[in-house]
Formats: sequence, C-alpha cells, structure tokens
Amino acid sequence: MSTTIDRQNIELAEIENNSDELSEHIHYSCCFCGKQVEMLPMIRKLCERLSGQRIYCPFCLRNNMHTKANKHILIMSYRSVFGYYYYTKYLGAGKRNLWLTEISDIIDSHWDAGVQNPVFLYDPDSFLWFIDFSKVGKGRKRIRTNEVLKTILNQILCLNLPHHITTMKMGKFYHKFETAIKKFSDDRYRPTDKRFLIPTLKDCGGYESQKKFTFDVSREFTPEHMFR
Repeated sequence: MSTTIDRQNIELAEIENNSDELSEHIHYSCCFCGKQVEMLPMIRKLCERLSGQRIYCPFCLRNNMHTKANKHILIMSYRSVFGYYYYTKYLGAGKRNLWLTEISDIIDSHWDAGVQNPVFLYDPDSFLWFIDFSKVGKGRKRIRTNEVLKTILNQILCLNLPHHITTMKMGKFYHKFETAIKKFSDDRYRPTDKRFLIPTLKDCGGYESQKKFTFDVSREFTPEHMFR
C-alpha cells in the first residue's frame, strides 16, 4: 500500500503585534542573584529602564543591588541543607523522617534569626541572604565581622543538624562559612567558580560516606522544588 504526499504552497505573513500579548510569559535570569523570574513585558521594560538594559530581578532592583555598590554584597544561603533534608529525609527511601511542614518551620526559624541583624537581607523566593559589607568593618558606625559570624552561627543552630544527622560535624560546617566570610570582609574575595556562598554538608556528615547523595544538587534547591 503506497502513501501519496501532496505538495502544499505555504505563504508566510508577518503578524503585527503591538500589544505584547504573544510574549506574556517570559522567564529571565537576574544577572546579580541568578534568580529565575517570570515578568510581563511591561515589568521587564521598567526593570531595564532602571538597570540600564541589564536584567535584574525586581528584588535586587528594589534593594539597590544593581549599582556598583553590589561589590560589597555577599550572597549566601543555607538552601543546601534544606535540599538535603528534602531529598534524603522527606523523599528518601524508607521511613519519612521529616515532613514538609517541619522543613518549613526550620526555614522560618533561620529566617527569624537572620533578620535580627540589620545588615542581613533575605529573599524567601530563592532562600538567598544578602549581607551588606559596606556596613561591616572597624569604623565607628559599622558592625564587626564577628557579629556577622554570630548571626550565622545562630542560623546554623536553627537548622537542627545534629538532631537529624547523627554523624554531623558542626564545626566543619561552620568553618566553611567562617573562612569565606573573613576573606570577603577583608578582601572582597569571591571564588571565580562560586559567586555565592552556599556550603554543602559534604564531609560534614550524612550520606557522603555511602556516596548516595549528590551534594551539588542541593546547592540549587529553591522553594519551587519544595512546593511544586
């Protein structure tokens, strides 16, 4: 049995579109915090007007992180811990050890601890913290680096790591933050391959000895993963 295919003539015509209706749902990546945002064309144009044609998310624009002063901003997060809890304690094989409400409570608790420090700014849509080091240092109207580290220690304690990971090495995890914070405070040092400070639990306890968990996956964990 043979199949006949008839040739068809197709004409292409340009469609005039003055309303932006065909591009209502466009996703962009913020060039500072990396957050994926969905913007209407009208909002995108407003953002571009404020930022000089570069794409910044409304959160970064609202908090003046589109200027040269953003060199003093260190972006950090504990979302690697949230992701570890979600993938191993909630979705992991066997008995469920954590529920979403419990993970949410941990997230809220660390949020409350962080905002007690006035140089800490939080974006709950990305689990990212923004620390303004232009207000940190030895000046009379600046807070000390040790006070930043105290806040970070309080946030780490809110994560309840020893309770959920019996082999947890708290000192090693805290040291990852401490080393990076001091380097940034003194020299504004950012590793070229890691613009954000998001330490994982690798070598700090958990599944690494059994090689059952890819820790880098947890660094990208966001609320969209948790509540999709």
